[in-house]
Amino acid sequence: MKSSKESPLAVSYFLPEIPFLKREAKIYADESGYLFVQYSGEAQIQERFNPEAVSELLKLIPVVEYIYDEKGKKKHGIYNISEIDPHKVISYLNRFGVVGISDLDFRNEVIKQRDPVSITRLTGITFKNAEKLYKGKSLDPKFLDRLNAIRNGDEVPYRLIEKILKDLARSARLYINLLEDPSFAEREALSLTDKNRKRIVSAWHGYGGAFKDSEDPASPRFNLNEEWTYTYSGKRKIPALDFAEGALSAFSQVMNKHLSLITKSVVTTQAVRRFNLENSGLETAFSAYLLNAFKDKKVKRVCVECGSVFLPQRIKEENKYCGESCSKKVRNRKQRAKKKVSASKAGSKATPKARKEKK
Repeated sequence: MKSSKESPLAVSYFLPEIPFLKREAKIYADESGYLFVQYSGEAQIQERFNPEAVSELLKLIPVVEYIYDEKGKKKHGIYNISEIDPHKVISYLNRFGVVGISDLDFRNEVIKQRDPVSITRLTGITFKNAEKLYKGKSLDPKFLDRLNAIRNGDEVPYRLIEKILKDLARSARLYINLLEDPSFAEREALSLTDKNRKRIVSAWHGYGGAFKDSEDPASPRFNLNEEWTYTYSGKRKIPALDFAEGALSAFSQVMNKHLSLITKSVVTTQAVRRFNLENSGLETAFSAYLLNAFKDKKVKRVCVECGSVFLPQRIKEENKYCGESCSKKVRNRKQRAKKKVSASKAGSKATPKARKEKK
């Protein structure tokens, strides 16, 4: 077995709580096929991050299904991944905050890159439609205004928002599995247990969604006997440990990217502090929350009603449900069952008396 490696997480476990932004979000599509989210209204800086955003995001991303060949054999690395419902995304953003504004690298790139290939890659429109945006050698002024709106943080291509949400959901799933690993909990070198190597690989390869079968790390039926190995070039098999290390490396890159506003440089002036604060979207606060969850000793829970993964807001043994809706369903079901039992008991008691009166 390979020697244990230090955790690749490059950010502090104990980051200060980061405020996040809330602005009204609406989704639009224009004639060029560009789907975008427009933020409007005054930005409201929230004092605290809402922990419900974690479990709600995990529910937002559709489940992932394996694809099988004609012989019924599972195709490794190929999955059936449904699209996220854009309207559910908008509902999520309006409840929990802004996404995409704090990605300054992306916002700078849309201003610098002005060729059809780059516009296709950055905005999500087709190459055919991207070519139509040019009048001669320059961009259509209307679309140029749109790129400036992206640079200013008023608009964000839906493609980017979808990617950010999937990245954060993948990070959340991986992180809540990390919290279960004893070596991680004790802040030692990250020599993962066999069980958690497989859980971590599975969580990361879910692309934000849970797997529909026993490979889902949240499932109590998670198959620990099945080796997470891929065949490379038809010959060499890659062990789960290597995949887990790759997942952790990618995880740290995602987290650092979304935390770049507060980790890139020392804040030296009031203007810089204000800029950072006003550009910290939900994803920045979300990343800091995940890292701070370790400090609060929060652990993964699986909702006994719907089966979704969640991090409880308070550490209590009775936290069995991911939210009020599931808790309410169970309460209502128990009340209906109780009334049914009471009614049947009342009926059984009344029957002998009714028979006597009849006699």
